Amino acid sequence: MVNYLKPIIDKKEATFLMNDFLYSNWWKKINRSVKLVSIEKVYLPFWCFDYEAITHTVSEGMQGRIAIEPLSQMNAILPIDLEIETTEADFFPIQKPLYKDSAQRLIYWELFAKEKRREKIEVEILDQWLIHVPYWIGYTHDRNGVYDIVAVDALNGKVDIPIKDTALSYLCEIDEGLLT
Repeated sequence: MVNYLKPIIDKKEATFLMNDFLYSNWWKKINRSVKLVSIEKVYLPFWCFDYEAITHTVSEGMQGRIAIEPLSQMNAILPIDLEIETTEADFFPIQKPLYKDSAQRLIYWELFAKEKRREKIEVEILDQWLIHVPYWIGYTHDRNGVYDIVAVDALNGKVDIPIKDTALSYLCEIDEGLLT
């Protein structure tokens, strides 16, 4: 079974968001040197960690969940009650392991930035598992024949510039696998 999050943004809305990003200023609107040629939904793997933390502010403790993309170290705090879907479908396999101590350090520093009195921050990792997060990948082509991609987070509709290299890494790995 594979864990994944259901997309909220549909293809039509993702296409609109990508075009809005590509033609966001007046020069791009006039010039239109880049064209969106196709779009597809992909699920990128993130390591998910359930944790318990105790801080000076929250002395009784709190539970949380964080998803970390292992190649870019991009992370997102997830609601503990977020509905997780499961499927038998094949999604991208994870490219890099991420260990509990790395997640523990990352959560510690997130809490450290939010705490006023920083002498008491304890983080315990309770569980580690994989989750696949949906993204819309738009393929673009410019007048010089250069292809590129633009990614839209299918959960919140934001054009996600930092995830571009990660998405390319997964997409290129699949293409290389098809060539061999």
